[in-house]
Amino acid sequence: MQIYGPPAYHVGVSVRTTGQGPNLVLIHGGSGSRTHWVNNVAVLAARFTVITPDLPGFGESASPSSDMSTADYLAWVAHAIHLAVNGQPFHLVGFSFGATVSAGITPLLKARGHAVSGLTLISPSGFGKPQGRTIKLEKIRKREDATLQEIREAAARNLGSWMLAKQPAADDPVIDLHLRNVSLAKFDSRDISYEASLIKNLCGLALPMQILLGECDSLIFPSVEERKALLNRSVPRAQVDIIAGAGHWLQYEASSAVNAKINQFHL
Repeated sequence: MQIYGPPAYHVGVSVRTTGQGPNLVLIHGGSGSRTHWVNNVAVLAARFTVITPDLPGFGESASPSSDMSTADYLAWVAHAIHLAVNGQPFHLVGFSFGATVSAGITPLLKARGHAVSGLTLISPSGFGKPQGRTIKLEKIRKREDATLQEIREAAARNLGSWMLAKQPAADDPVIDLHLRNVSLAKFDSRDISYEASLIKNLCGLALPMQILLGECDSLIFPSVEERKALLNRSVPRAQVDIIAGAGHWLQYEASSAVNAKINQFHL
């Protein structure tokens, strides 16, 4: 099976489609692209028509203006998804920044008459600017004298600090995937991720919701247990699960568990 079909463009948003069955839209995270789902598409395409857009400012898609508001960004994404699913019902899955975007576009799509069958959020942001979190990224790529090996080693350390529970080797293919995504990123997703919007948006949704958190996600502050408790209190209709031993990039690091959760939830 071909993992990704050829790209189609909807209002400047690159969208790739593969598989057969109900529509399943996968929204990637910040500094990423559709390749955030590299360990998921082939499995999910056995049951779904999998639709993987590159969000504006990422991957193959057009870039937003520097002064674009959150509302306009979400409206752009919602319109692209509206065109990509051609008015048909669909399931929606978002990761990190993409989870915040997914929660924001769902009311817009429902207002257009779309049947959003269910929503899965993986490692969602949207809880406000983190206070007290001290993780820092190495910015070795900005050094003019940095060698490719030094860049790869720094990228591996960054992935081990931010995205994954276990640091990959510098020659791991995930380094190539990550470096390419970062090189193509032209939008600062923190402008949306750091808004305290997620719970507000979810509270207004009357549809099945699943939220997956990584037990070892270093971006969740102060702890994954407190985050789960907050979600349980604030969005009691949502099913919140913790994936053992996994970091922030759940669907890559714990792909078997996440693929199973998605398949089971989106029946």
